[in-house]
Parts: sequence; structure tokens; C-alpha cells
Amino acid sequence: MLTVDAIDTYYGEFQALEGVSLKVEKGQTVIVVGPNGAGKSTLLKTILGLQKARTGSIKFQDEEISGLAPHKVVERGISMVPEGGRVFPELSVQDNLRVGSYNPVARPNAQRQMEQIFSLFPILSDRKRQAAGSLSGGERQMLAIARSLMSCPKLIMLDEPSLGLAPLVVNMVFDFIQQMKKEGYAILLVEQNANKALKVADYAYLVESGKLVYEGDRDSFDKNPYIKTAYLGL
Repeated sequence: MLTVDAIDTYYGEFQALEGVSLKVEKGQTVIVVGPNGAGKSTLLKTILGLQKARTGSIKFQDEEISGLAPHKVVERGISMVPEGGRVFPELSVQDNLRVGSYNPVARPNAQRQMEQIFSLFPILSDRKRQAAGSLSGGERQMLAIARSLMSCPKLIMLDEPSLGLAPLVVNMVFDFIQQMKKEGYAILLVEQNANKALKVADYAYLVESGKLVYEGDRDSFDKNPYIKTAYLGL
């Protein structure tokens, strides 16, 4: 579904990603873990077109998408939930969701998609007329994820969805991710909480200093001595 092949991404003269490659197959949950500043968020931004890869290839459903504007990437079927669960605080929950269906592909299906989202996230249905700014941190993150589903994506990219949330709320967020997984969405998850992320992962990548240093399934990550010590606290 998604194939990233040997991309290099720069901020000016600073190289943020060097030769990074990964794949996400249909219905698969793939995670990217690593320390702060490793280039994880830059990877998602590069896939979405917010940051341009200087070299390499990004293909989605066999179409080259590197170089496309972000809204064109969204129209192809990729959505992204940015770090921090950003919402429009003055808008209602319902209106925040409508913003997510702005693209020509999603607009005709907006009402049906909203009904499906309310069935997936009943708490949002209960608060649909409430201002988003009055929601709790976990509810805002839930709304940000739900809004990304309004674009009718085939692949959802999540950037640090548990960042800054209380442990109980983190559990709730990962329950939502599991639910999306059951619904058949392909997911690319960037996350520092490697323990939580590995529990939902089909495949995982470790990025350090802008380079891919390890990849494998959940079991191989659990058994790797370096990863156990540095990232799993074991």
C-alpha cells in the first residue's frame, strides 16, 4: 500500500532523514519508535508532503506521491493526526468533524462517515454540540483522530497520540487505535511509548539520528537486548 524507499529529507542544510525506507500493507499497523529528535515526525510530514524529500521515492497504491501537495496526498487516501491532538476549540465537535471532510473525495460521504464515527466513538456523539475547547485532553485527541477519519482515508498516520496524556487516557487512546485496526484501517503510528505501541503493532521500525537502525515484528523487538534496555525499560 505505502512504500517509502531511501528518502533523504533536509531542513536547510541539516539532514533530518537519511536513506529511510519502510512499508505499510493494507490493514497493517506499523509503528515507528525512537528518541526525541530522531526524525520520526519528519518522516510523517515527508509522506504527507508537508516536507519535501530531496531524494528517494514515496509510493501509495503504486502511485508516486512525493512532490504532491498535502491536500492531493489526502485526496489519495492518507490522513495524519498531528502531535498534540489539535482541534478548533471554538467549533463544536460536529463542526470539527465536518472540517475533516473538506476534500472532494470525502465530501459526498460526509454524513455517512460522521454516523460511522459516532458509532465508533459514542462519547463524541454525546458531545457533538459541545465546543471542542471544553473537552478533556483525551477527548480532544479522540476528536483529532475521528476528524482524520472524515477524509475517508485508507491509511491513517498518527504522530505521538499519547504525548502529554495521563496513563488512563493513554490506555483509552490505544483502545481507539485497536478499534480502528479492527475496522480494517492501515495505520502508521509514530510513538515514544514503545511498550504500548508494540502491543498494537504488526511490524515495527526503530529510527535513531535520522536513520533506520532496526526493523522487525513485535516478537523480534521484544527479544532484542538493546531495544529491551533502551526503549522497553526491561
